[in-house]
Amino acid sequence: MTFKQFAFNNVKRNTRVYLSYFLSCMFAVIVFFMYAVVIFHPQIAEYDFIDIVQRGILVSEVIIYLFSFLFVLYSTASFIQSRMKEYGILTTLGISKSQLNRMLIMENTVIGLASIVAGIFVGALLTKLFLMIFSAILGTGEILPFYLSWKAIGITVILFFIMFELNSFVVVWSLRTKSIMEVFRGAKAPKKRPRFSWILSLIALSLIAYAYFLAYTSDMISILYRMFIILALIIPGTYLLFTQFSIALTSLLRSRKKFLYKNLNLLMVSDLTYKLKDHSRLLFMVTILSAVAFTSSGVLFGLFQSAESESERFVPQDFTLIANEEANEAFETRVNKLEEAFQENYIPYEAMRVQPTLVHSQSEVSEWDDISFLVFSYSDYKSMLQLNNKEIPAQPSANEAIILTQDIIHTYNTELPKSLTFTSTNKKMKVSTVDRDSSQLNTTPFSTFQLVVADDVFQQFSQTAKVQENYDYYVMNIPDWEEHTDQITEIYSTMHGDEIFPDAQADFYTSMKESMSYLFFFGIFISVLFFLAAGSILYFRMYQDIDKDLSHYHSLYRIGLTNMEMKKIATKQLAYLFFLPFIVAVIHAGFAYKALQNILVSSVVLPSTYIILFYFIVHFINFIFIRNIYTSKLKKVM
Repeated sequence: MTFKQFAFNNVKRNTRVYLSYFLSCMFAVIVFFMYAVVIFHPQIAEYDFIDIVQRGILVSEVIIYLFSFLFVLYSTASFIQSRMKEYGILTTLGISKSQLNRMLIMENTVIGLASIVAGIFVGALLTKLFLMIFSAILGTGEILPFYLSWKAIGITVILFFIMFELNSFVVVWSLRTKSIMEVFRGAKAPKKRPRFSWILSLIALSLIAYAYFLAYTSDMISILYRMFIILALIIPGTYLLFTQFSIALTSLLRSRKKFLYKNLNLLMVSDLTYKLKDHSRLLFMVTILSAVAFTSSGVLFGLFQSAESESERFVPQDFTLIANEEANEAFETRVNKLEEAFQENYIPYEAMRVQPTLVHSQSEVSEWDDISFLVFSYSDYKSMLQLNNKEIPAQPSANEAIILTQDIIHTYNTELPKSLTFTSTNKKMKVSTVDRDSSQLNTTPFSTFQLVVADDVFQQFSQTAKVQENYDYYVMNIPDWEEHTDQITEIYSTMHGDEIFPDAQADFYTSMKESMSYLFFFGIFISVLFFLAAGSILYFRMYQDIDKDLSHYHSLYRIGLTNMEMKKIATKQLAYLFFLPFIVAVIHAGFAYKALQNILVSSVVLPSTYIILFYFIVHFINFIFIRNIYTSKLKKVM
């Protein structure tokens, strides 16, 4: 047998050990390759979003490649650690350091080439489906035809081959100083009694609890800076949760004699304490990877699903035009053009026109001083709400006004003045009572807020206003505008002018849908890759410890435990190690979803439930697969 055959047989005879590692590497190659196919697809250049898509794919490729590099490095190191005793035996039989290094490099090269070839092959088979998903999410209107790029194949092969070889050299470098005895001892697990600190355990709970509080009470503005604080709290809090609090919890269970001496709890809890301590860093890593996957997938899917409701929130009116009265002729022409375009495209609509006035405020409260208000009469405001089937507020009295604000600003302007003075050309008018409501009108570039006053008060404003302070405001109600989004967006693009400003729900919806579809398309595959890597890491660690575990169960068998009892203990311990990080990650993600819910008006319950359910099914299948391998090995030993 040649040396190459010896290295190849090592890989072939450890197929089951390398399976999860191989599949995860193959999945990374598949995703990388299919994104590369999109970049080099000849028809992609015909679309307007080509620059955004190429930048997004480039960022995704970099993330996939860097993460794959770290993942392969960790995985290779784990396998080397689990086979230390084997390498020690080879060393005692006379294999030289250079030969051992050659064997490690050749083994890693064989697995790397196999995953590259398999990844490109499977990626080629899935390319058509991937292009269909790409076309559907990004709304290209037609499905991109099947295409295989030699550039995509070449880049994938070169980059991943370099990655596997670099990882091989890093592993070889890490083994260069180890003696034979160190190699023999490498696979042994620590036997010291697990210790913990109550102070660090309480700090872990405090950090996580405060991070949850920040997420639970966040809103659209505060989440921008709280997000970094939450991450700075969650990561060390989760680390301490597994390294300290988990040991403290099992110690509490061991102190409860009624629980400890019931059934097989003594054996299960005692061994689980050591496993949690030995695997604490692993569980922390898996939790963070899973939480990132759950959070990013849920948030992106929630935003993607909420585009329609968010467009109705930020653009309450279906279509509006506003212009100063000085541009009256151009405004009339634009309105006629707009109505003709709707009629030509057979888009049903109702419309009305009002004439608001611009005023400025004076107040002792600095936030409300020198603020521009676009003023509407109550009658006009009522008619506009009726046009859009909105709830109508009570009519203000002669000395009252309703200030309309966007709900984002609504949260931060909490200090309301007792009165406001509105300055026009010849007089000042004091409004003694100010009521505030979320705006049901579209925002305009002319004012920060809108104001609704009684009809006679509005007449006083409009009569004393300058010509440039009076405006024409055209409002449309479009039943089922979602069915005509493309036509309305195209019409909207022709309505812009130097003095005329359009606004439309359909345009906001299209913009948000496109941006979220890009993020969703780029992020979902990376999230799945993170989650599969987390499952693979658990698989690696199980195989690294399986010999020690089997020896432990063999001792239990000799003292009288049945196969069924040992299988029950093994299943429970595996379940704890598998689902403990999953549950913690779900809780982390749940508070991230709550932060998202505070931002959106649509519910994120169903989108987040679908995401978690999908990941749970995958994780459960992975658990059953590993449990069956584990218990089958246990049965053979017994």
